[in-house]
Amino acid sequence: MTAKGTVKGNIVVLDEGEKLPDGARVEVRVIEEPLSAEEAIKRILNNPITKPLGMLELLREDRKEREERFDQWMKPEPD
Repeated sequence: MTAKGTVKGNIVVLDEGEKLPDGARVEVRVIEEPLSAEEAIKRILNNPITKPLGMLELLREDRKEREERFDQWMKPEPD
């Protein structure tokens, strides 16, 4: 069962005609509307890249992730 609505004041207000039973447990998934070209350009201009990300930074981040998740990537393959 799915229903659509809008969040207002941290409360989900269902669209007209949508109904859920009282006490129903729900999981909310945010659906982002695509940005218009103008909105995308404004977002880019308002959030400039202050530091370029190079290969060294990417490798450091990868190493850190592997060290933090050692138990996940070192599990033996199931037979």
